[in-house]
Amino acid sequence: MKVKRYEGKSEAALMPIIIEEMGEGATIISVKQKPASGLLGFFRQPSVIITAAREDDTEFMNLLKNSEIQAAQYSQPLKERKPLSADLAEGNAAAGAMSIEESMTLVLKEARKAANQLEQNESSKRAAKNQTEASAPKTEAEADTGKRYGHSIMQLFYDTMIGQDVMPEVAEHILRDLEEVDEASQIDVRLLVKAVYGSIVDILKGPTLIDTNKGEAQTIIFMGPTGVGKTTTIAKLSSILTLKHGLRIGLITADTYRIAAVEQLKTYADILNLDIRVVYRPEEMEEHLHALRAKNDIVLIDTAGRSHKNADSMDELKALLEAVPDSKRYLILSVTTRYSDLCKIVNVFDSLTDYNLIFTKLDEAETLGSLMNICCKAEKKAAYVTFGQNVPDDLESIKPDKIAKSLLGLIEGGIHPYAEGGKS
Repeated sequence: MKVKRYEGKSEAALMPIIIEEMGEGATIISVKQKPASGLLGFFRQPSVIITAAREDDTEFMNLLKNSEIQAAQYSQPLKERKPLSADLAEGNAAAGAMSIEESMTLVLKEARKAANQLEQNESSKRAAKNQTEASAPKTEAEADTGKRYGHSIMQLFYDTMIGQDVMPEVAEHILRDLEEVDEASQIDVRLLVKAVYGSIVDILKGPTLIDTNKGEAQTIIFMGPTGVGKTTTIAKLSSILTLKHGLRIGLITADTYRIAAVEQLKTYADILNLDIRVVYRPEEMEEHLHALRAKNDIVLIDTAGRSHKNADSMDELKALLEAVPDSKRYLILSVTTRYSDLCKIVNVFDSLTDYNLIFTKLDEAETLGSLMNICCKAEKKAAYVTFGQNVPDDLESIKPDKIAKSLLGLIEGGIHPYAEGGKS
């Protein structure tokens, strides 16, 4: 879903612009009067801010297909919508229309649970702090400290994402197009939830997956720090590409620092009847790669784990990448790694090459916030995730809808979809 804010002199002046950019099928989320500002504000006309949305996919409708929420008048397509003045004149007395509170209860039941849990976790900290503060009553401004959004659902989503370890600046980025929505807005709550959900999906969707169509042989390199599960991930992908898609796979391992890694990959190659080569120096790569590309659809290259702090090891990886210029690259990261370390790792690999991401060990993580943080702040796409040791079962292409529902607290029971391993 695409969401955009428009500001102008009046609703009538903005409507043609919105229709031209977003089409007649677009939906109005909110209309808000903005008082004139500045020293001469008294002499100026107030402006109008309209938040509009356009449906780009049907994923969210599947999420809410059993919902009984009734659409409010602001969910009407533009071609059916009356001017703001007419809406205000008629009021909100439509028979049978649910109140915002009733709608929130239906749509955000699980999100409220997550927010309540977060509140309980913080209550003891606040109680300890209050014991040391004066007992004088707080002003209204003090009571509102920490509240970022004028609409309770927006604030609820923000708090829920923070509770899922999403960084504040990332949560604000996700909600950026809905800042003007407040409690006074006449709004279809279902549409508001859908807009936030769609914002997360838009950030995550569109990665470069491995092309499973037969044609010219592909070469794919896997990089990453030590201990993130590169070799196991390659084994899973090899199995899926061979058994499910019927492709011929060749393997090259340059991870000669760990004998166990070479033997592990050789074991999988024997089971799947795959040709595997071992490369000790970058200058050996061309010969082995040429031989494997001649008889395989895809060649997967395993590299040694590289510490982002070790300049020499990164120089070795750079030389290896230069030996295979026409290749796709995936950086493999573990979601259990500290966020600050993930940022440093991504920055170092950014200086070497372009890549998509693979996140591992989702079954070991309490939340999926780190995945969202890196994809958003590094502007990289996650292509695959792994969530267990089972080969090839515990790997799948990224499912943005799963991540979005988890981060917004829309998963029943509050446990993220990969927490217990296995596909869900």
